[in-house]
Amino acid sequence: MISPGEVNKLVESEFPAAYSSGYRCIELGERTALARWEHDPAVLRPGGYVSGLTLFGLADIALWFATFTVVGLEPMAVTSDLAISFLRPAVGASVLGRAQLLRVGSTRIYGQIDMWLEGDEARLVAQAHGNYSPPAARRRSGST
Repeated sequence: MISPGEVNKLVESEFPAAYSSGYRCIELGERTALARWEHDPAVLRPGGYVSGLTLFGLADIALWFATFTVVGLEPMAVTSDLAISFLRPAVGASVLGRAQLLRVGSTRIYGQIDMWLEGDEARLVAQAHGNYSPPAARRRSGST
């Protein structure tokens, strides 16, 4: 199993914009990943709101982290689509997102991402669903 430290090291070297924006892998499990966006007042919307862009980024990176649990530490798994529903305002704290892979196929990896303010897991601020496309070599081999 890959460790969150290995994932964060990959993000720092291969996707430094996400790393410098405060996105981190916190935990990995069987077909799951927990990601965190570190609260940064400099990028909040008026009123102290975490922007939809930030939440969308958290959903996308959490799902990417979850793909590592089935394809290995492979940076070239890419988003093919992602849809998000904003459920309530996200204000005043870091945001956590748990991605769970619901289907792993040879051409698509489908998952759900639940997001909440740190310390308040029972009240989701957003939920997303999306597909990732595994690396080409994996698709050619037909493994799932």
